[in-house]
Amino acid sequence: MRARARQAVVGHGSAHATPTGIRLQLVWAFLFMSAIPLVMLCLIAAWFAFPQVRTFYRMDDWFPLITNPSGATWWVFALIALTALISLLGGAYLAIRIIDPVIRINEQARRLAAGDYSGTPVQLKHRDDELGQLTASLGELTGRIRQSMEELQQFGQRTTKLNLEIHQRVAMLSSLLQISEAISRGTDLNTVLDLVIKQVGSLDERGFSFLCLQPIEELPLILRRGHAIDLTLISAVAFDSQLLIDAGHPPSGAMQAIWERLDRANLIVQPVLVRRRLVGVLGVGHYHTNYHWPAELVDLIGIFVKQASIALENEILLKKTRTLAVLDELTGVYNERHIRQRLAEELRRAAIYQRPCALLMFFIQGLQTYRKRHGEPEAETVLKQVARQVQELVTEVDRVGRFDSNELVILLPERNKRQAMEMGEAIRRKITETALAGRDLAEELQLGVGVAENPLDGVTGEELLEKARAMIRQGASIVAGTSQPE
Repeated sequence: MRARARQAVVGHGSAHATPTGIRLQLVWAFLFMSAIPLVMLCLIAAWFAFPQVRTFYRMDDWFPLITNPSGATWWVFALIALTALISLLGGAYLAIRIIDPVIRINEQARRLAAGDYSGTPVQLKHRDDELGQLTASLGELTGRIRQSMEELQQFGQRTTKLNLEIHQRVAMLSSLLQISEAISRGTDLNTVLDLVIKQVGSLDERGFSFLCLQPIEELPLILRRGHAIDLTLISAVAFDSQLLIDAGHPPSGAMQAIWERLDRANLIVQPVLVRRRLVGVLGVGHYHTNYHWPAELVDLIGIFVKQASIALENEILLKKTRTLAVLDELTGVYNERHIRQRLAEELRRAAIYQRPCALLMFFIQGLQTYRKRHGEPEAETVLKQVARQVQELVTEVDRVGRFDSNELVILLPERNKRQAMEMGEAIRRKITETALAGRDLAEELQLGVGVAENPLDGVTGEELLEKARAMIRQGASIVAGTSQPE
């Protein structure tokens, strides 16, 4: 185990051992610039300091110029100058060979530190020493950093695009929720359809939208509406099916004129169905070039179409519900439509069998002022209490209904005008003693009473109602139980 550990340590150290190229060059530079001139000076000094050595080795015969005293000086200086020149040139060459790459590598490192990765990496040809390896490593590092920055930039672009798509889808979902909330709140149908057109047309900055409808069961609809589009361009267009126009789906011959009229826009038209019956189309478009509609956007527009269909179906059902309803939602008595129908039936029966039929009307005067002063809940409480008192004081044959906001009408079959007036007086006294007296309303509310009978006051329901209203206007009013004219 110890041998393996020692081998691992040795192997790890050898793997990271520093090359000796630069070290050797530095040694040679030191020799050229200091050691060699020093050796030469030592040799020259020894030449003159130890003449016995020259004699023993007969070195004067080898260098005859030195034996000439007049030539000894220049020889020495020439030798010193030559040695200095060689040392200077060799040392300068080696220094430049080492320092210049270091300067270039330093400049490249400073550019990398400053974030500039566009420069050309330093290249040292025929260099296998540490500087060559450092240059190659720095060049490889620069390439990797440049590649990483390019990938990071591409990732940033993809992230930006993804964020835009996310924001767009969030906006789409928000639009769908807004429309769904408007439908659930029972918002006016035309308002809901305008909201659908606006939201679907705002999916693109250069987008437009339009909705073309047919008359639907007498609903009060705007049949053609649009967002960011001139409606005259589609005023004469009869869409009757699904349509898709983009770079990959050119228009057919029949749609060429429409496409030209819409300035060659990319277009989606989807049918609006109510109970599987075509009632119109919803169109969306924009003017991007070389564009292909994505499948998810087509499906999303289909959801907007379904919301428009749901809004139309809800309005139809609500209309039918209102038509079938016979009771007033606030007071619980019959509504105006039902009372008018029953009044017409009773008048026909009375005319056939020559029987009387009277009508009694109560009008709560001052209720509008009371509503402004005390609020809508208090005014509704008074109206409900009065209606409940009237309902309790009539027979099973009689019918009580609410007209307008402050009128209560009692249909009295088999009663003449005198009997109706007696009944009205009894109801007036009871309401005065209960509903009005307990709330201290003597100075704020007046209970007007009107009576009419066929055929004395009219032969139609509208004539009898108008006669009762006229009687109330003429002064048959009761103020908290005391009869006095207005």
